Amino acid sequence: MSRFTDPDLWWDAIEPRLGSRRLTIALLLLAVVGALGVAAACEIGIRHFNTDWNYVLGYRVQRNRTYQPFFMLWAGVAIAPVVQGMVGAALLKIYDRPQRWLNAVVVAIVGSIPMYIAGLALVLLPGILLFAIAFLISCGWWASGNRRLLGIRYSESAEHVAVSLVISGASLLLLSASVTS
Repeated sequence: MSRFTDPDLWWDAIEPRLGSRRLTIALLLLAVVGALGVAAACEIGIRHFNTDWNYVLGYRVQRNRTYQPFFMLWAGVAIAPVVQGMVGAALLKIYDRPQRWLNAVVVAIVGSIPMYIAGLALVLLPGILLFAIAFLISCGWWASGNRRLLGIRYSESAEHVAVSLVISGASLLLLSASVTS
């Protein structure tokens, strides 16, 4: 199990292949498929599952809704790590590091793997708790990737994760507001 949960093993496997075109395609495919899993789990939960939690929170199953929210969620979850990586690479000048665009996107996508896996639990409403824990694990993965692939010092790694999340999240929020209005 530790082979899948230890981010250093992932970085060891990825680091020698960083210039590879196959790695780039595989990671973009990982982002699209991982986002599809999260969006599908949410859509199934919204359309079909009704639990006791739903009554407490005032939620009702929405069987007849359109598929536009599904596609928007899929696109948003797929593009989020790419945007986060691009923002992370742009911030590298602040940390006196060279801007490694591909490395930063790799860190963001691979760091999102715990959320892609936990996102499958979003079929049921309590799955959001598991997803929140997976987000914290992803933050640790992003920080370790920052140190390994981007050369950020240990003391600055958490700050880099936080700033890149805030800026990329705000950018995606503005983008979604402009698309939906």
